[in-house]
Amino acid sequence: MPDQTPAARLVEVESMLDRSRRRFEEGSRLVEDAHKLLGDIQQQLMGSPATMTADESEEAASKLLTSIKASGGDMPPTLCGGRLAVDQTQRLIRIDGHPIGITEMEYRVLELLAYARNNVVTRTMLLKHLYRRADDQPQPKIIDVFISKLRKKLRMASNGAEFIETIPQRGWILRDI
Repeated sequence: MPDQTPAARLVEVESMLDRSRRRFEEGSRLVEDAHKLLGDIQQQLMGSPATMTADESEEAASKLLTSIKASGGDMPPTLCGGRLAVDQTQRLIRIDGHPIGITEMEYRVLELLAYARNNVVTRTMLLKHLYRRADDQPQPKIIDVFISKLRKKLRMASNGAEFIETIPQRGWILRDI
């Protein structure tokens, strides 16, 4: 078998890269579609319409938050396959048994995600959980900041594991596998 010229090898490598890029894009589309379908199914299970006015969204979030708090009762000792533990007494979290330093607000975000495990938690629900009075509520984007910082701390403590998943245009979910 004769050696390939650099030009022929370059064409072969470019072709391989192009095939890989197309497969990656196809996989990304499949994951995105799966997330959307999952969100649609969760929306149907919650019994709320796909589109809501701001007032309807606020009311649905209040009802779901009240329901979660009422039926939540006890939080399991561990979540996410035993890797994540939320200690309600000491108000701290542990990853693989090691305590993680988080702020009070980050703790409360994780607390609601843990109570609602396997259910989507909306920005409105988090705002209601974090800020009791409507006149105390900051800009809704503050929730993105809390989620981002919490994810970063969890990721660093767990060698890159992702615990909090974004459900596009709906909210976040803590999957308890």
